[in-house]
Amino acid sequence: MDLTVGIIGNKVVHVIKENDSIKDAAEEMKKHNLGALVVIDETGKVTGIITERDLVKVVADGKIDAKVKDYMTKNVIGVTEETPVTDALDVMLDHGFRHLPIIGKDGKVIGIVSIRDLSKAILDPHFFQFKKGAEEVKGTGYICPVCGMEIDEYGYCGCGAGSG
Repeated sequence: MDLTVGIIGNKVVHVIKENDSIKDAAEEMKKHNLGALVVIDETGKVTGIITERDLVKVVADGKIDAKVKDYMTKNVIGVTEETPVTDALDVMLDHGFRHLPIIGKDGKVIGIVSIRDLSKAILDPHFFQFKKGAEEVKGTGYICPVCGMEIDEYGYCGCGAGSG
């Protein structure tokens, strides 16, 4: 099956259609080691999300032949590319989510973010200092606020405070 909607950075975005089977969703998640799939309709707009938790409900109900639309979360809360990491994390914590779709202005999925992704972003020292990941800071002319030296392509500055 291998449904994808594109590549964000170096990450392929996997989706599933609402009328696909739960078995197809589980196989796609297993194949790509995913915890969730964004569910889209025939026009590519986001209609839901199916997660590992939903698959547990399917097994417990003995409904392995069900459709994705029967078990997906329908009222999806998503974020945009402009949503700050801390705001996305707040949404996850407030609602008990581990995944959020990243939805474009046209209502179509452009990515998915996990609580693991957000945790990494927050723990990255470059994120703390510059609100950007290390790969975005290296060699871009960012100046260490402590020693005043530029952070080089390896993520190092003169004093180490701006180094990753």
